[in-house]
Amino acid sequence: MPPIATILATAVIIIVINTRLGECGHSSTTGASTPIASPSTSCALGNGFQSYQTVNETSTETWPYQVFKSSPFQPPSLDITRNGQPLAPGLLIFSPWQIPGDDAAKESAPLIMTDDGQLVWNGENNITFNLRVATYQNASILTFWTGILNPDPYFGFGYGNVTFLDTSYNKILTVCPQLGLVTPDGVTHQCEADLHESYVADRGTLLVTAYNVTQADLSSIGGPADGWIGNSLFYELDPKDGKVLFQWSAIDHVPINETKNPLAGRGLNQSAAFDLFHINSVVNIGTDGYLIGSRHLWTTYLLNATGDIEWVLQGDTGGDFGALPENGKFTSPGNTTSAPPPPETPTTPPPSKSHPPIVLDHLSDPTDPTDPLSAGSQGSVDLLPNNNFLMGYGLDPVIKEYGPAGTGNDVRWSARYGADGRVQSYRSFKSEWHGKPTSKPSLVVVPPVANATTGCTTGYVSWNGATDVEGWKVSAGDSAGKLVGVGEVRYAGFETGFVVGGRCVQVSAVVSGREQRGGRSDVVCL
Repeated sequence: MPPIATILATAVIIIVINTRLGECGHSSTTGASTPIASPSTSCALGNGFQSYQTVNETSTETWPYQVFKSSPFQPPSLDITRNGQPLAPGLLIFSPWQIPGDDAAKESAPLIMTDDGQLVWNGENNITFNLRVATYQNASILTFWTGILNPDPYFGFGYGNVTFLDTSYNKILTVCPQLGLVTPDGVTHQCEADLHESYVADRGTLLVTAYNVTQADLSSIGGPADGWIGNSLFYELDPKDGKVLFQWSAIDHVPINETKNPLAGRGLNQSAAFDLFHINSVVNIGTDGYLIGSRHLWTTYLLNATGDIEWVLQGDTGGDFGALPENGKFTSPGNTTSAPPPPETPTTPPPSKSHPPIVLDHLSDPTDPTDPLSAGSQGSVDLLPNNNFLMGYGLDPVIKEYGPAGTGNDVRWSARYGADGRVQSYRSFKSEWHGKPTSKPSLVVVPPVANATTGCTTGYVSWNGATDVEGWKVSAGDSAGKLVGVGEVRYAGFETGFVVGGRCVQVSAVVSGREQRGGRSDVVCL
């Protein structure tokens, strides 16, 4: 995958402008690698036990992954370290992927996991970008991009759609923008949203990026007057029908000679267009504007409601607000990502030249001296509710949670989920999420080998996406029509194992002390 956003600066700047900004080792193991437990030799129902295994295919370069008996998923086994200091609440939300044809990981799929490495939800095995929690029509949803990556290794963009899932993981919308774009290879794609951004604005619209190949005068940077560029665009859409409500074009607002990207022989024709701007991200700012990030101009722009530039924060000069603080320079502005902006209040006026953004320089050196990383592309920074912040390292398959001081001396949690340069996640978040699937829990029963003559049965149950299960009510008997309740086992992670007497078993999820009718498995018999 070509670079999407270079991360070369040693500083992370978080700007308070009624939103939050982001884009930009490997040591001890975690308890998430617990092997399958040995069941009791008694048929008496006991506590549930963790039942997944971590598989390390030593004959290949595949990263260690988890396997289950009751579900087909094979998510990465997180290699976790922590310093014991408090972490922010929430679940890890990220989308590991690998170049098609590689065998570095068992899946390229959107994931929700706990910070102990337990799987919570495993989406479809498909290259996915920008999985995140959003709010739409006053309800929490998940959104993500899937599609086709541009085949030219020079360009790091794609063509695809944006999916909205409700808290039951039902697909409520698939937004497939048809924008009439010109592509480098002349191929027409059914859905044309770019992978860089798919942001649900607080007014219920969807912001997406796109790239259009067009002609432009490149003589100011030593190129041809009749040259070609991959022009960066963004669109505000009505998610219900894909109708374009607003669009913005970089070439209409930014001088070509401000680009920091070397021409390097590009721009001579349509198939070798020059990447002038490279839009990384866009969020709305209240009702009056947009905040966008450009990789190749090292700049964050505030646009007004008509798309004109109000101010710039530039990584080399500082832009409209003067010099940046010490160690504050950046060669890529990062992604303007995270939770929707809060409403305006009299004490937090909209950002402007008279009310500039506030640079929080206490986040000036988020580097881990024990695990130095320099991600060449992608990545994110997410300011968390307890003032910790989460960094996803994009091209490097690492996520770290730093304490409020934002220094390498306070890396509170770190996880690696793949091999460097071969497994990556465009962005990584930590968010509160409560999922209740409409699908039934998956139950498998087997006779324990050690107890084959005792009549005991071992059950394995999982419920993909369920977040609030406390335990499992177990019913068992010698036939499907003669089940009786035998008790409850505690929830022990994504897959819970238990031992029970009887050849037929059924389980029901327990949430807030109550059995869930929608959380009842089928009856399964040996």
